[in-house]
Amino acid sequence: MGKINIVLNKVNKEELRSSIFITGFPGFGLVGYLASKHLAYALNLKRAGFIETLYVPESTFYINNVGVVYPFELYYGLVNDVKMLVLVNHTVPEARERTKFTKAIAQWLKELEVSEAFLLGGLDPSIRESSGEIYRWIPFGGTRRKMNAPILEERYVVGPLALLMMYLDIFEVPGITILSYAEPYRPDPRASATAITALSDALDVSIDTSQLSREAEMIEEVERNIQKSLERGSKPPYPMYM
Repeated sequence: MGKINIVLNKVNKEELRSSIFITGFPGFGLVGYLASKHLAYALNLKRAGFIETLYVPESTFYINNVGVVYPFELYYGLVNDVKMLVLVNHTVPEARERTKFTKAIAQWLKELEVSEAFLLGGLDPSIRESSGEIYRWIPFGGTRRKMNAPILEERYVVGPLALLMMYLDIFEVPGITILSYAEPYRPDPRASATAITALSDALDVSIDTSQLSREAEMIEEVERNIQKSLERGSKPPYPMYM
């Protein structure tokens, strides 16, 4: 069986000690992925390395000022004297090595003695109990942090986010999972902005989410135009896969 390799090429391991760790995956509404990617780019964090898996996904793309993108990238930087370490998962690991992937990350974070971990994801809005409720959260690893929102109790969390949360709890890495209510069938930048706002409040760090709001408005405008076309019985102005 192959090993999960955490490769650092711009910082050393000691520099990352006591960081705040943040990540999410391309799951429900793409909330965790969009949020972590936004944090890395909007806060001008530097790509510090990547995670190499045995079954590397066969896709990539190019971003100006970043270069060729790797499937699982680590970004690091100081934000108002807060050391932030962000893992951007552009995809999810192969099913056959997700357990090994998440366990390796949790062990590494334990060795780094990160001060806290934040996992970001999306949540089915059908469980919302009031219109003013915008997210729920789950504590793990013995954290003492409290959030101004209901805890998600007796509800299943699935996928690599669930695996990582369990392993962080096993290795007693303190942290919370923030799950914002999201559109289930399309990317939801607005829900990602909600998760980031909750994170920024917890860390007392200002994080601009205006770009995510603009992306949400663009998606919603496309949806409105498609709906109008369908109601008129005409062909939608955009391909339906958008």
